[in-house]
Amino acid sequence: MIKKIVIVIVIVIVLFAIYFGSYLPFVKAQRYISVISKISLIKTPKQFEEEFGKIFNFYSPIGDEETAKFAANVLINPIDDKNQPEIASRFLGEYMESKLKKDDVKHLIILGQIYESLWKKSGKESDFIKSEEYFRKALSIAPKLPPVLYELFNLYQLKGDTEKLKQISETILKYWPEDERIKEIIKSL
Repeated sequence: MIKKIVIVIVIVIVLFAIYFGSYLPFVKAQRYISVISKISLIKTPKQFEEEFGKIFNFYSPIGDEETAKFAANVLINPIDDKNQPEIASRFLGEYMESKLKKDDVKHLIILGQIYESLWKKSGKESDFIKSEEYFRKALSIAPKLPPVLYELFNLYQLKGDTEKLKQISETILKYWPEDERIKEIIKSL
């Protein structure tokens, strides 16, 4: 009798594992692919929220972080597109900001890139500040991660902030002293 109970319990656990560990992530991935394949057909913010809600509002214990990261990477190009109106880019950026995790380095880098794109488009200092804040937060979590350091380097170079550019250059050269590009830029300052 105990053997049968144990077998039933094991079967139930296996079924739960399959459902939550495989089936739900598979369905979430299918929804993501479906939405991304129709992205060019989306014309209004309402349609955008409805379509992307199919991804973000679908529960899956696995895949939320990846889905947000992949969706944000897809949306970086439209945000950065010079032909896209600022209001549309800002809507996309703010939407993704609400979906990305503020304690994940990859998400923080994406958020920094989104606000850097908005800053380049709008020229608003508040966008630059948000971009810098997201990159700095990523740097506090991963102080030696090259993408974070180089994103900050590029941001300060675009801004023309020579003091911060020198500081971040010194940090980069501390870890990668062979980086000739950084050395040349420091010499030219």
